[in-house]
Parts: sequence; C-alpha cells; structure tokens
Amino acid sequence: MSKSINLFIKKKVPEQQIITLLNQDIPEGVESLEYPQESAAFFLQYFNNESEFHQSLGLSWASDDLILDDVKLATYLANTLSTEVLLEPERLVLPDGYQWCLATMNNQLYAVDTIDVEDGIALRPHTQKILLTI
Repeated sequence: MSKSINLFIKKKVPEQQIITLLNQDIPEGVESLEYPQESAAFFLQYFNNESEFHQSLGLSWASDDLILDDVKLATYLANTLSTEVLLEPERLVLPDGYQWCLATMNNQLYAVDTIDVEDGIALRPHTQKILLTI
C-alpha cells in the first residue's frame, strides 16, 4: 500500500527547484519523471495550475517504514520558497468544519476553507483563517 501527500504552492516554482529542495529536506531522496534518481524512496508528481495555487505537488512512497510529516514539509517549503502552501493534513486535528491548512512564510499555520475551481483549488473568499499552534 502506498502513502501520499498533496501540497499546493501559491507561487510558480520550477520543478527542478522543488526537487532540489525536497532532496535537501528528505534524506531518502525524491525523484520525478523529469528528474529521475535511482535510489529515491519518494516520487513527485508535479503539475502547473492556473488557479490561485499555481503548482500542485503529489509525493508518494511505498514503504510503511517511511514517515513524512506533511505539516513540517509544507512549512519548510513555505519558508524556503517565500510563498503560501496549502495542504489537507493527515494527522493534525483542525477546528470543526475545517479540512485544510495554509502554511505561510513566517512559520504560521492556519486552518482555512477552500473551494474547488476550474483548474485547481483556491481559498474561499471572505472566510476566517484560524491560527493554529503547532
């Protein structure tokens, strides 16, 4: 059984830069179709979107022995890339009615509400962001 994490990045970032950053943070290695790495334990699916969050990143892996903290990874990318990163956390308990988190470049994490748009996902306009303690 494979595991996966999906992240959405607000700023447009080249795939090579994402792969480089992920490989700096994930010692088991990350590869993609465009950037293969024979010994990598993680696989990246990288897509460009026209929505508010311009890139979607899907990380997957097969080993049950590997654990990747989605919140820490989103916060790392947000800070390193100076952008916002949206995720649906797997293990973080959110306030009632919320399923998504927004990691910001100042080490903040918010519970947010989203909407599906034609080509991706966006923050729901005029809804409250709830600051989370991590």
